[in-house]
Amino acid sequence: MATLDDIDAMRDARDVDGLIRALDDEDEFVRSQAALSLGTLADPKAREPLDRMRNEDPSASVREAAGTAYKWVVGRLQEVEATREHRTPPTW
Repeated sequence: MATLDDIDAMRDARDVDGLIRALDDEDEFVRSQAALSLGTLADPKAREPLDRMRNEDPSASVREAAGTAYKWVVGRLQEVEATREHRTPPTW
């Protein structure tokens, strides 16, 4: 079982895998904070676990946190993709 301090430490260390594991914690506050932390990091690996969590977690507040985090991740991925599409190829 992780603590909220553990979640903060994982976020600060950018430990995406640890935060993903924390999504299965028995404590709903830990799950919520892990989800929101993944949203702030916006790592593509978090997309699928957050999507599953926002639909399946037994806690409404956790589903809401996961939904918010999912939107952050998807939004960031869309920004990155848009930047790639708008790059001008180098001229030689």
